[in-house]
Amino acid sequence: MRFGRVEVLILSGVAAAALAASPALADDTAATGADWQGFYLGGALGGAHSAAKPDTGVVYNDYFFTNALGSDRDQVNPVLQRRIDGQDVTGSVLAGYDFQSGNITYGLEGDLTFMGFSQTESFGPANYDNNPTNTFTTRTTVESDFLLSLRPKLGYVTGPFQFYVSAGPSVSRFKMTHDYSDTPNGGHNITFSDSKTALGVSSSVGVGYMLSDGWVLRSDYVFSYYPDIAGGSSELNGDGKTDFTYGSDFQSHNLRLALIKRF
Repeated sequence: MRFGRVEVLILSGVAAAALAASPALADDTAATGADWQGFYLGGALGGAHSAAKPDTGVVYNDYFFTNALGSDRDQVNPVLQRRIDGQDVTGSVLAGYDFQSGNITYGLEGDLTFMGFSQTESFGPANYDNNPTNTFTTRTTVESDFLLSLRPKLGYVTGPFQFYVSAGPSVSRFKMTHDYSDTPNGGHNITFSDSKTALGVSSSVGVGYMLSDGWVLRSDYVFSYYPDIAGGSSELNGDGKTDFTYGSDFQSHNLRLALIKRF
């Protein structure tokens, strides 16, 4: 969760710097008479770099081999917790309403983004360090199709430009699938799957340029963070004891270009 807070602070700092630099242009805003108040609707295309960071781990019991040199779970855990990331083309539908008081705008924006994230991290077959006559193989996949956000928005207008920041709750649907197999005692394997609707936070910073007849060209950066997208446990060898626990966070960095119509 700490990374998400840092991102929000960075976005707030950028906005504060923009606001601090803009008062000298206030007279220009009044002269142009640009009107940003009212309802708007638009679409955006972008590119996102997204990542899940599993905290999947081996539960201490008698299954994984341990000797004076250590435990095989010390080898397996870092593999299970590898970052799962990738890039996707995104498409968004935007709708919102702005109020304007002088150079200041404030309002609310809804954002539905489609991204088709589906990435896999695989490892093995590899020999256990402390049980080298046997091997293990692991594969984890994380999937998500959309991000839905509702963000309060604060902006500053000068001439045909609107600079703004926004932050608010976000929701998405995630699926995590984990396959694990190894060869001790004739071999064992499990498949774990969890689908979850997760709540997170979304923040953005951007700038819009008023073209004509209410049309706006806008560029923005959107950061989304979900602290808990999966959870559960599984048993590998049928002895009634839990062998793995599951969890993960998810974050997305999305750069977009939007065309918006204001009414």
